Amino acid sequence: MELTFIKRLNWLLTGLVSVLMLISLVVQTSHFNTLFRPQAEPELARKAEVVGSYIVAQIDRAVSLGFEVDKLNGVDEILADALAVNPDVNYIALMVGDRIAAFAGAPDARAGDVLAARDADGAVAGRYIDAALTVGGGVPALLHVGVPAGSVEAALNDIVFDLGSVLIVAILLNIEILLLVVGSSVTAPLQRVGDVLKEGAEGRLTLRTGLRGRDEVGHLGRAIDRALDVMRGTGGAAPQQQGAKAAEAPAAGDRIVTMQRISELRFAIFVFALAEELTRTFLSVYIKDLFEPVPGLSKELVIGAPIALFMLLWAVAQPIAGNVSERRGRRTVFLAGAVFSALGLLGSGLATDLIQLIVARCLTAVGYASVFIAAQGFVIDATDPRRRAGAIALYAGGILTAGVCGPAIGGVVADQIGFRMTFIVSSALALAAALMAWHLLPRHVDSGKAKTRGLRLRDVGVCLTNPRFVAVTLFSAVPAKFGLTALLFFLLPLALDDSGVSQSWIGRVLLLYWLMMIVASPLVAHLSDRSGRRTPFLAIGGVIAAGAAYVLANSGTLPMTITGVALLGLAHALVNTPQMALLAESCVRERSTLGETTVIGMFRLIERMGSVVAPFLAGLFLAYYGYHGAMKGIGIVLAACVAAQLLLLAATGGRPSADLPQKDPA
Repeated sequence: MELTFIKRLNWLLTGLVSVLMLISLVVQTSHFNTLFRPQAEPELARKAEVVGSYIVAQIDRAVSLGFEVDKLNGVDEILADALAVNPDVNYIALMVGDRIAAFAGAPDARAGDVLAARDADGAVAGRYIDAALTVGGGVPALLHVGVPAGSVEAALNDIVFDLGSVLIVAILLNIEILLLVVGSSVTAPLQRVGDVLKEGAEGRLTLRTGLRGRDEVGHLGRAIDRALDVMRGTGGAAPQQQGAKAAEAPAAGDRIVTMQRISELRFAIFVFALAEELTRTFLSVYIKDLFEPVPGLSKELVIGAPIALFMLLWAVAQPIAGNVSERRGRRTVFLAGAVFSALGLLGSGLATDLIQLIVARCLTAVGYASVFIAAQGFVIDATDPRRRAGAIALYAGGILTAGVCGPAIGGVVADQIGFRMTFIVSSALALAAALMAWHLLPRHVDSGKAKTRGLRLRDVGVCLTNPRFVAVTLFSAVPAKFGLTALLFFLLPLALDDSGVSQSWIGRVLLLYWLMMIVASPLVAHLSDRSGRRTPFLAIGGVIAAGAAYVLANSGTLPMTITGVALLGLAHALVNTPQMALLAESCVRERSTLGETTVIGMFRLIERMGSVVAPFLAGLFLAYYGYHGAMKGIGIVLAACVAAQLLLLAATGGRPSADLPQKDPA
């Protein structure tokens, strides 16, 4: 049942809210400029006068003791000390006549004696607001204190960028809320009604909608249930009997595909993933702050250890948690994982040394693996194969949206309340997701569901004997995770922080990666399915990822860094969607032998090894070659993987074996 009207309504509401938010942003920006600029610039001039008056008092004291202004010693040191404690002041200069007797600050303000050419507004060279204070003594002398004329505009621009980030986040949050509300109250009930009618048209009259709402959709569902009862000859049954049949309806209707719980689960997963994404912009910086020397290991390798262990435990814990969720139930594993993550995030915020942080991050990793594998298992349980791809895409969208919202929000929150309090906020979000799952997920294990066997060590050999599996996994999926973790999660936040970039700007830069993923991934999926060719997308994406590493390595400015991050997002959008399709087309024999779940589990386990190796290798490159050299090294590794992938695929003919089906039957 294609609910095109509901989809149009969803997009219409999203577009309307987005336009209103954009208008609000424009109005607020104009308001900030007209209200704050006239008030802020005079305040800057007054601050310059306050700083200057303190220095003038010291010089005047020396003059009162009989020293001449133009022959004083040590004035440069006094000016430098004053500049050090006032970082928003650009220069301080003592001018005797037309000569600069002492100076500290921006060299361009001194070049060519431009201090002598102040305009009527007190501006120097059009770049500084200059306050000139008269120094006592017989010789005419002035003390110039300059603040950047563009500082007000820069501060207002920061506000605009913050509002823009908030706008993007608000739009995505609006989409999540609309999907939750419309999906659970309209789309899913209508989907259930349509499936019941379809089953009834085929002669199966035992299913019921089970809708109990008091709205129009609920009335429609109950009317259909009564009509089905009449068709089965129960129209004259007593009201008590009809009530009993209605009570049994949901149990029978559970066999019908519904998106209601999956829509609700998506929001819970969004909240849970947001908890970790809030810490993304500053995690490597936070680790660096807790650094303690370890004999025999470089600082960079030690800083990379918590990130690598997190990725390793996440990879290893997934198949184990998946097996436990098969036996103990999805709800139990989800709740346990959410609690583990909340405790780990809380422990990360309270950690006083690197050992405590590593323990907390390991606990968080186990929790995250448990939550995601349990949620994925629930989606598979709740859907039939015909609609499973759409259901998984709906569920995974929450994770992707959190990747956009988290860094932007986390950067601003960390700037305002600090790293430790941000971890505590993340812990609260993980507990909120657990509370949602408590009411959402079924309490008991489905005893009638066939158990899928877990991963076995010998399965590794079965999969690795397929050269196309090796090409897709080792030379496409692993490098993608490797590049993402090494560049975006490890090196880039450290490099930007060392360059003096604020956490808010780091969050904005990382946000662009996820935006590119959200925008480009659906288009890539459509083009990949339409062409039926996956390899070109993987090759082009791999080349762009290597190019992104090179751009980041040579980015001396923030715009170049933003370009590199956008290219990395585009590269991974080109790679991620065709990977699973190519895996399905290339591993038909392995899937029939081991099972689809086992092959995918093996793929995910090996894929995560890229994230495990990334911090250590990036840290090693960083220790020897610095930030730029490390990023170039990452680019060389990614380029080598693309070449190996193409060679391996070319050796197998570039397409699946002729004796195997070319498309996934599912």
